[in-house]
Amino acid sequence: MKLVRFVEKKSVDPVFGVVINKHVVSFSVLQSRTGTSHTYLSNSRAYLKNLPQSEQAAREMFEWGREHFQELEENEFFALDRVCLMAPVEVTALFDFGLTPRHLQNSAETMIKYDLDDPKVAQVLQAAGQLLTEKPTPPPGQPEPLLYYKCNMNSIVGDNQKIAWPRYTSRLDIEPELAVIYGNPNQPIAGFCIFNDVSARDVQTPEFIGGFCRSKDMAQGNQIGPYLVTIDEVDNPYQLEVSVTVDGAIKYQGSTSEISHRADDIFAYMETISPLQPGNAFGFGTIPDCTGLDHDKFIDPGARIEITFEKLGTLRCQFSEPEDTLFPSRWPLRESIKKYHAE
Repeated sequence: MKLVRFVEKKSVDPVFGVVINKHVVSFSVLQSRTGTSHTYLSNSRAYLKNLPQSEQAAREMFEWGREHFQELEENEFFALDRVCLMAPVEVTALFDFGLTPRHLQNSAETMIKYDLDDPKVAQVLQAAGQLLTEKPTPPPGQPEPLLYYKCNMNSIVGDNQKIAWPRYTSRLDIEPELAVIYGNPNQPIAGFCIFNDVSARDVQTPEFIGGFCRSKDMAQGNQIGPYLVTIDEVDNPYQLEVSVTVDGAIKYQGSTSEISHRADDIFAYMETISPLQPGNAFGFGTIPDCTGLDHDKFIDPGARIEITFEKLGTLRCQFSEPEDTLFPSRWPLRESIKKYHAE
């Protein structure tokens, strides 16, 4: 199943539902039609808290909807292009891990290219590169540490977003990631989705000390969706093809096969720190070869971007044109970005 939270263009409050025949149908409509009532299908919070019973109930509604779709009234379902797809669950915490070593290596090479001559950050960059690319050996009896950072909860958005270009960067970038949503102890994996961790690259290196702030916390900078896809439909989430198109042309390609750890590893490690909660979301790490930083080939303002994961769908966004003159960049200006800077 592909579960969604959506807003119909005439409504305000998000509705919890499911994709059927390329349309979205709310669980409230399906339950009304079938004469059933499950409180745990009222919203994503209740759904996650009550797994696996809630998934079974959702699947019964989904199967009924597929078989009886032609019986639904026109106001009981909506085409996907008629709704706004929010983040598919109400996220309670968002963590991003670095479990794709080759992306980290690619990133370090690009950053060294531009930052090694800056004495203020060169040592930080070299130390960070060593930390990120060398597998640490934990003391006996302790779990392997998995590096992560906490993301800005105020910037979580769903599909088809217009992402404002911050004045402080000339290298805005996408980061396509596989994400897993935690359910509860009875069913830890609720499902998988796409996570786009938007990043400002030319301000990132100095923030290796003190935390990623301007480089990661911009408005609309944590994009999740378009669906929460259940495990049965994903099959093997660690063998999915990934592609990124920019203005209709393929720009980057990769695979989830380079993810070094599994969801169970993340959950086990995080539970040594703090109990997990329904709706916790975890990014595994950026898919290698699927960012501007991997190739030093960045996306320009105004571009329309589609991030597609096999079996998980397509997450869309657009980088807005800067509304004001951009601040000077630490990195050399690309020709396409010069017009947004003061002469």
